[in-house]
Amino acid sequence: MSTSPPVSPPGAPPPTSRRNLRASYAVGLFSMGQAELLTMVVPLWALLQGAAPTEIGTLVGARSLLTFFLAIHGGALMDRLGTRRVMLFFAVATGILAALYPLLPWFPVMVGLQMLIGFAGNMAWIGAQTLIAQVTRGDPGQIGKFSFFARIGNVVAPILMGLLWDVAGPTISFLGVTVWCACMFAAVSRIDKPPPGSALVGRVTWRDILPRLQDYTGSLKLIVIPAVAFTLAISFTRHATNGVENSFFIVYLREVGFAGTLIGILFSIAEIANGFGSLLSGRAAKLMPIPWLMVGFTMASIVLLAITPLLGGVFAFLAIAHSLRRGFEGIVQPLMFSLQATAVPRELQGSVVGLRVTNNRLSSIITPVAMGLIVEHFGTRDGFLVMGAILVAGCAILAVVVARTRSLSR
Repeated sequence: MSTSPPVSPPGAPPPTSRRNLRASYAVGLFSMGQAELLTMVVPLWALLQGAAPTEIGTLVGARSLLTFFLAIHGGALMDRLGTRRVMLFFAVATGILAALYPLLPWFPVMVGLQMLIGFAGNMAWIGAQTLIAQVTRGDPGQIGKFSFFARIGNVVAPILMGLLWDVAGPTISFLGVTVWCACMFAAVSRIDKPPPGSALVGRVTWRDILPRLQDYTGSLKLIVIPAVAFTLAISFTRHATNGVENSFFIVYLREVGFAGTLIGILFSIAEIANGFGSLLSGRAAKLMPIPWLMVGFTMASIVLLAITPLLGGVFAFLAIAHSLRRGFEGIVQPLMFSLQATAVPRELQGSVVGLRVTNNRLSSIITPVAMGLIVEHFGTRDGFLVMGAILVAGCAILAVVVARTRSLSR
């Protein structure tokens, strides 16, 4: 007597396939890595063109401008047209734009390229997050592995770009970004047809890709879901600590006499810890409710950053504290992805990722300015403690919210 394989009911998500899962891990690696490639090569190229510090800062900032305004639209676009199709387009767009840099070495044109490639690259990362949420259906263990592979891209890409720049020069370096994007295109191509039932099939018109007011209002309405509102608050807080780390933490290390190479080593060690922390998220999720884990590890990471001036400028102490902090953040990120993915319907995964990215960009804009004002008033040493106290107080409020919200605390 033969038995037929079980058939999923109509509308049910297909079982996770190994091919889709492995392809999603590769997409995470290449999408995160391409951002690191561009972060390194563009300032070097600008210096070669004789750009002033203000111009270099403008170029770096220009990458986030379109993303802040269009991330929600990009996420909704993936829900509407299918994540796979949109990612393939932006992989090609990023590769083409990267190849144009050596041909157009004029500052105003470079600013325009930065805005476009920053948006295209960020859409690739939004797509990668959307893909893994769709493929895994929010499984924290599998999303943790995705985050680990993304961190590999973070670590490997700058090293490869540095070698290319030193050995082959700027033109080949930018073409290297194009080749990297081609690898991302190949990885996305391995994904099966996009799972969202609302994804369009057939021809796409200009009307389909233009921003729509309802995309923004629809995404903002997701905030009424407790899990979404909570993860946005946690994400804002996490990116606030990263804003401090990428600005005044580096300033502090220079003030206590650390050379640039030693600072780079410190950050590399912490990035590795972040990757391994993400692998622990699946096990951590089995110990207690995810929201409590997110609050606890986020608060611990804030404290570890706030005590920086109390460590006496000793490299070993700073490395341990910074690695623990980034390791805790590595645990939190997949849990955050998982909580949002399970709280939102599959056809809105892109929208919620776009909403989170917009939220993160806002945090990245506000925090360095706020930290600058605090440091001007209190000094660098006390500034860390004051900012830490503010963020810990925010986490304490989130803990109260979790305790009083039944859907989060259980």
